[in-house]
Amino acid sequence: MATRRIKDIIADMRAAATDERQDFNSLAEKTNERASELEAILKKEKINDIYALLFTSLMVLFLGVFAWITYMNNDDLREDVTQKRDIITKYQKAVIHDTIRTYVDENGKELTVPSLIDDNVKLMNKISELEVKISVYEFKLDYIKNLYGIRMDRGKIESSEVDSAMLLLPMYRDRISYDSIKKQWSVNRKYV
Repeated sequence: MATRRIKDIIADMRAAATDERQDFNSLAEKTNERASELEAILKKEKINDIYALLFTSLMVLFLGVFAWITYMNNDDLREDVTQKRDIITKYQKAVIHDTIRTYVDENGKELTVPSLIDDNVKLMNKISELEVKISVYEFKLDYIKNLYGIRMDRGKIESSEVDSAMLLLPMYRDRISYDSIKKQWSVNRKYV
């Protein structure tokens, strides 16, 4: 039986009550059927109301927890901002105070805190560049060691795949020099 609306059931009950052709038993039977339909509809509506109440309660709970967490985080952020503002204020007071004071290096040049900070930044950049160069050279050295199977032990170089220059190195080490202008190595020989 398809579920009907309450309005339709009430209209049927009124029509049955005003129908003079019906006897008392059939009227009672129709009234009981309509009452059963009303009870089923009301039961479904009650279940739907319980689900709606449960859903609404969960949403209110979720919103309450969300609002509490947001409030706590905002409070923490306010404290952090206050602490950071205090630190910035102290730093600014210190820098303004230190910029009035001047320092002199060994050459007699006046130095201020901002100029010292700039020099420090330049030195840190130079160190970073040198570290990059060192890592590139270490990579190249490791590549050459792996390519020729070179092993180094306490200043002694050993390899099973060494070329002739490596074999002659122990004998001519003190006679080798590098010309940076020509960018080449040379061996100084002594004629006997």
